[in-house]
Amino acid sequence: MISIIVPIYNVEHCLAKCLNSLLKQTYYNIEVVCVDDGSQDKSGSILAEYSKKDHRLKMITQENSGIASARNRAIEEAQGEWIMFVDSDDWVDVTTCERAITLIGDSDIDIVLWAYTREFVNGKNAPRFLMDGDRLFDENNIQSLHRLIIGPIGAELCDPTLLHSWGTVWGKLYSRNVISETRFVDTNIIGSAEDVLFNIEVFTRIKRAFYVNEAMYHYRKSGKSFTGGHNRNLNERWINLYSMMSDIIVAYDLPSDFNEALNSRIALGLIGQGINECKSPRSTQDKINVIKQIITQEQYRLAVKNLPLKYFPLHWRLFFWAAKNGKANILYILLRIMNR
Repeated sequence: MISIIVPIYNVEHCLAKCLNSLLKQTYYNIEVVCVDDGSQDKSGSILAEYSKKDHRLKMITQENSGIASARNRAIEEAQGEWIMFVDSDDWVDVTTCERAITLIGDSDIDIVLWAYTREFVNGKNAPRFLMDGDRLFDENNIQSLHRLIIGPIGAELCDPTLLHSWGTVWGKLYSRNVISETRFVDTNIIGSAEDVLFNIEVFTRIKRAFYVNEAMYHYRKSGKSFTGGHNRNLNERWINLYSMMSDIIVAYDLPSDFNEALNSRIALGLIGQGINECKSPRSTQDKINVIKQIITQEQYRLAVKNLPLKYFPLHWRLFFWAAKNGKANILYILLRIMNR
C-alpha cells in the first residue's frame, strides 16, 4: 500500500483539485493521510466531506504547528509500505502511483523520483526535467544522486535554479524502510528547507533509485500555503541549516565533493537571502545595508570566494562577481529584477 501524506493549512481554494488527483489514482491500493494543521478556512469541512465519500482518506486535525509537525504526525499514522508526499495546493497525474510502483517491481529500488511541471497563476506551465532521460542509480552511482541533493558542483552550476528541484520530498515515492526514524525539522529552526535536510539523511540509507523523466507532479508556483513574504529570521535559520547539513556529511563520512556541494549551496543561498530582503518593509538603503551585512558574513564570503564563476551564464556571473566584491548596490538591482 502507498500512503500519500498531505499537510493542509488554509487551502480551501485548491484542496479539491489536489484530493481528486489522489483519490482517482489508477492504482487503488492507497491511503491519503491528510493532516489539517489548524486551518481557519473551509479546508477542514472539505476534508470531512471527502472522507465520508472515500474510506481511503484519513483525516487528522491538530493545532497549528507548521508543515514539519504535520508531516511527522502523518508519518506516524501512515500504514503503507511506501510513502509519498504531496503539498495540498499541488496535484499529480492520476497514473503517478501506478507508474512508480510498476517501476519498482521486484528490483529492490528504495525510491522512485520524477520530473514536475511548474503551474503559474496566469494559466501557463513549464515542465522541469532534472535529467535528459530515465536513469537507474545503483551502488555504483547512488552517491552522485545523494550529492546532487546537497548542491551542484562544476558544470552543474550553469543553472542555479535547479538547486531546490532535487531536494523536494514531493515528486518521490519512498520505501518506508529508508525513512526509518528520520523526521522533518521545524522550519522555525532551519527556514523553509525541511525537505532537503530530510532527504540528505534519508539518502544515506538508499541503495537503489530510479529517476523517471516524466513530469507527473504539478507544482503551483503561487499561493503556497506554508510559505509567504519576508522572513526576518531567514539568515539565522539558514546558518542553522548549513550547520546541520555539515554535521550529516561528517557523521556519515561522506566524500569530499559533498563539502564542495555544500559550499555551492551556501553561495547560491545568497539569491534566496537577497530576494527575501527585497520583500522586507525596510527602506531601499536599509535593504542594501542588510545585503551588505549578509555577503560579508564569513560563511557566505568564503563560499562565494571558492565558487567557480566560469560555469555560470553571464547574468549569474555578474551576480556572484558583485557578491564576491561586496557590491551590495548592484546585487540589490539584480535581485529586484529577479523578484519582479
